[in-house]
Amino acid sequence: MISSLYNVLVFGAGQIAAGYDAPYGESVLTHAHAIIKQPGFNLLGFYDIDFEKAEQSAQKWGCRAYDEPVTADVIAICTPDDRHLESVSMAVSLHPKLIILEKPIARSLEDALGIIRTAGEIPVQVNFTRRFVQEFQELAVNVREFGAFLTGTGLYGKGFIHNGSHMIDLLRLLIGEIRTIETLSEMFDFYDDDATKTVRISFDKGGEFYMMGIDCRHYSIFELELCFEKARVRMLDSGKSIQIDRVMPSPQYSGYDILAPAEQYSTGLSSAMLNLYKNAYEHLTHGSDLLLPVKSAIVKGLYIQ
Repeated sequence: MISSLYNVLVFGAGQIAAGYDAPYGESVLTHAHAIIKQPGFNLLGFYDIDFEKAEQSAQKWGCRAYDEPVTADVIAICTPDDRHLESVSMAVSLHPKLIILEKPIARSLEDALGIIRTAGEIPVQVNFTRRFVQEFQELAVNVREFGAFLTGTGLYGKGFIHNGSHMIDLLRLLIGEIRTIETLSEMFDFYDDDATKTVRISFDKGGEFYMMGIDCRHYSIFELELCFEKARVRMLDSGKSIQIDRVMPSPQYSGYDILAPAEQYSTGLSSAMLNLYKNAYEHLTHGSDLLLPVKSAIVKGLYIQ
């Protein structure tokens, strides 16, 4: 039984806000779909500086288009990265109970810190997708059994801040806080102001990770491999699948240990957006902790020049 109903206004009417899926589709890939699927939330509509785009999204999702923002309990910010500070400022003026902010937080550290100052006491939840997937939450606990982190590699494209921030956040979840990020090379495969960087990352607890940029004009990829003392973890197909190989004695060569497949399983990645709004509802209704408040999501090393 729903104890409260909260109105939600979406800033922005692009793909992640409304375009990637449809009201009656099985996949939940947009904020609009997650909102209408989550009991306790009512989708008021879309505000976009391109009113025609807002109208198209409103027609698709059966709600209203706004040429000026209106008061709502929750405001979901799905505007371009470089407009996040401006959007948060506008949202704060409407006094919502919660702001949901698409990743990355901002294009610069200055703007990211500005968002924290501007939000003040209004909670802001950041949508780093895999934080809201149960299997990744469980993996973050289970990796403690694998011993110390040794090294790892990852592949990604479409901007170090825009898409790379997803991998940075996932590394923080699975390995721990980042000590340094060193740029090795860079290219501009999508954004003129956000290079896809190849970087070397070190962690407070030790170990290094090489995050390698792939030109997204060839294809999209988001995968990583993490080597621990007792196991290797592979995240495949953007996180839809996790493979774990464990150390065992070689059946052929005495005195050698090898990695052998131990388990592979699918994740609930397709439910991440639903889980984001479930967490938001539980926060508003029961005071539950947000899984990723903005103050916990900023990594200064992300904004290396």
